Amino acid sequence: MKCASDLSISDKCHECSLQAKGFFCQLSPESLLMFESIKVTKVYPKGALLFVEGQPSTGVFMLCQGKAKLSTCSENGKIIILDVAQPGDILGLSAAVNGEDHETTAEVLELCQANYVDTAHFIRYLKANPEACLNAARQLSRNYQTAYRQVCSLGLSDSVAGKLAKLFLSWTGTTIDGRVTLRNSYTHEEMAEMIGTSRETVTRAIKYFRESGLITVKGPRLVIQDQKRLRAIIGSRNSSHSKV
Repeated sequence: MKCASDLSISDKCHECSLQAKGFFCQLSPESLLMFESIKVTKVYPKGALLFVEGQPSTGVFMLCQGKAKLSTCSENGKIIILDVAQPGDILGLSAAVNGEDHETTAEVLELCQANYVDTAHFIRYLKANPEACLNAARQLSRNYQTAYRQVCSLGLSDSVAGKLAKLFLSWTGTTIDGRVTLRNSYTHEEMAEMIGTSRETVTRAIKYFRESGLITVKGPRLVIQDQKRLRAIIGSRNSSHSKV
């Protein structure tokens, strides 16, 4: 487990060596200096809640290091993970721009650094900075595309195995001799929340994948042995794994 000493904290955006490919990390030096003047840098432990679904928006969080999951919860307590935010992402953007309550809950998955900006300062910053405003629009567009893919995955796949196969294939990894090696830090419960099913069903599907030689798993290391066969599972209707 990471501790605070594992993070190299940087509170100077224009000098940051951790700049990701996220939208706000790619701003010009002048825009970064302006952003730096209105943000507060904080470190959050695993499990910390940055904001909660239904809570009024008070500000946005720019993720610098670490990951955070964005989820929604039904009235009966069923949780669906909508996205996993990466460094460079702005969390709480749509609620801040629209002046609405947060539509999701943001929970820290691992020790992270984030820059916080209160809503009023952030809106003034966007109005005064066309470059930042365009990047905010780009991130909102990406968020829409992520939600679209999530809806398609949940609504159009015919089996849990198909949904899980699509999830694995969406992750980036290292390809050697046709095998894709991924680092998977998610629990079966979290993967279940990503595809809208139960932990037990995900466990059964992973067992099926392993027994069929589609994947191998060792600790956090997951290897896709046959991408073509795994991809063939997506949308399958009549095969035995469609019931998983």
